[in-house]
Amino acid sequence: MTAQLEDWSVGVAKDYLQTVVVVDDQVAIGSQGSANAPGDDEVLDDVDELSVPAESEEAPRANPTPAATPVQVESAEQTTGPGGLDGAALSEAFARYGLVCGYVRPETSEQREELIQGTFDRLFIRSDVLVLDWSLNGDTGQTTTRLVSRLVEPKEGKLGRLRLICIYTNDQDLYAVRDTLGRSLREDGHQLDESENGEGLGLIARDFRVSVLGKTGVSRGPLPAAAVVPETELPERIVREFAQASHGILPGFALKSLSLLRDNAPTLLQRFRSDLDPAFVSHDLLAGEGKRFAIQLIAREIQSLLESTGASDMISRERIESWAKVRLAESTFAPKVQKKAVYKNIDPARVLEILAQDPPDVSSLVDVDGGKLGIRSMATVASLFTTPEQANASEEELGRLSCFARDLHSGYSRESEPTLQLGTILVRADDTSSAESAAEVLEGLEHGDSKHKFWLCLQPLCDSERLDEPRAFPLIPLSEVDLGSEFHFLALDHRKQSRVLAGNAKLYDMRMVTFSPNHGERVVRAIKRDGFPCFASDKGEMYLWIGELRPEHALRVSHQMGHLISRVGLDESEWLRKDGYNK
Repeated sequence: MTAQLEDWSVGVAKDYLQTVVVVDDQVAIGSQGSANAPGDDEVLDDVDELSVPAESEEAPRANPTPAATPVQVESAEQTTGPGGLDGAALSEAFARYGLVCGYVRPETSEQREELIQGTFDRLFIRSDVLVLDWSLNGDTGQTTTRLVSRLVEPKEGKLGRLRLICIYTNDQDLYAVRDTLGRSLREDGHQLDESENGEGLGLIARDFRVSVLGKTGVSRGPLPAAAVVPETELPERIVREFAQASHGILPGFALKSLSLLRDNAPTLLQRFRSDLDPAFVSHDLLAGEGKRFAIQLIAREIQSLLESTGASDMISRERIESWAKVRLAESTFAPKVQKKAVYKNIDPARVLEILAQDPPDVSSLVDVDGGKLGIRSMATVASLFTTPEQANASEEELGRLSCFARDLHSGYSRESEPTLQLGTILVRADDTSSAESAAEVLEGLEHGDSKHKFWLCLQPLCDSERLDEPRAFPLIPLSEVDLGSEFHFLALDHRKQSRVLAGNAKLYDMRMVTFSPNHGERVVRAIKRDGFPCFASDKGEMYLWIGELRPEHALRVSHQMGHLISRVGLDESEWLRKDGYNK
């Protein structure tokens, strides 16, 4: 990573990070007070109960954001021992970075068990960074290992807010700490990469990062220079570790957008004042459904806020070019460009020349043999920056993200199951299956060879709500084709297998399937069966929910179907039909 990209990533991380929780049995936070955190609700429901250290004339605060000292502090006198942490000093260090720091100190086996049983889960999951001692009361990492395993485990398809976990320990063998924790996480099914470079020791997963850092004052064998961190430098190091965990153009943009939303929350709240409630209730009473309207208002206002605050400025041409140059410089593969399903080798020096242009002219790319590619014939240039296999996977994932609002694997919890509406994609084992359970449909999907297994709902939104009786929903088949053929959508099935779907159906392919609204609701809402959201027709047919298209993509298919309906058929001279305007 170049210094420019690193500075950008660190800056984004500093803007985003707010809270750090430290779990250490040797943190010194007062000579008389207990460092044990209060009950879960007490910590989270009234953050002001966390005491703030008094400002001193000798050490003026460098950041206006206060730091929370350990809970239940009765004295500022510190009693730091060997391997311990100076809680007040650490809180002040975090405050200089604008981070609020809280502490939990398990002193007994019962308190360690509380950590494992989830007493403080809401606190841990809501924190941006969790700093854990490895050996709590000398248990050689057993509590920490079990706690980390539970916190990073996805529940109901939902990923926790926690992205960075730091093991900050005075153990002598940091490699053993990393290997023990890595072995446990791999046994839980996590795919991990190990890091061992200038940034220290760590474990990198798709959705979280664990960094193993050593406390000072301990004799250790050879280690990366950055593996041992003084207590006063821990906040800076945590920010940099988080920047590593979220490094990239789109991850950085997402973090910056979240920071802008948080910083502009008062403006957003001001836009949705309580004096709008009478009008909103009026709308709900007259229209019969205000929930979707409210979500649309919030979503559009968030988009306007991000546009007005210049969020897109984070994705500058300069940063994109810097990222591309770094990837080319660090690459261990030959840059290629896909041209009509054939890969052409590209000279990296030529790519760097093009990146230096203002603006870059990709159409001037030539292969190593001197053949000009021409941008019109390029399917992708992603393989300039990674292997062809990874480039294809990246293109497919971005394609799914651009056309699906949500799907089975989007990572959002489905506390409210999806409804049947315009853009809903469903799957059945085959056209004639009488399967009545999700398991049977899935089994048929695995072994069946029906042409049309996937269906797209084209019911307009206004006809999908306020239902008081059964209603027929128009479903058109989506043909499964090979990648490279003409297609409309890339979907993931229940096994995360990519499905390439085309929506070139004719009117006579459309099916009208009747569904009844759910009891107590005026919509057709999915019901979870065998772990998957499903819709059952009035005839007992089982349809599995695969995902929901973004509105504009669903409307494009609807427009195509409407165009077919508007075709005019007439009798005319065959000579005129073939040679005239309407041939």
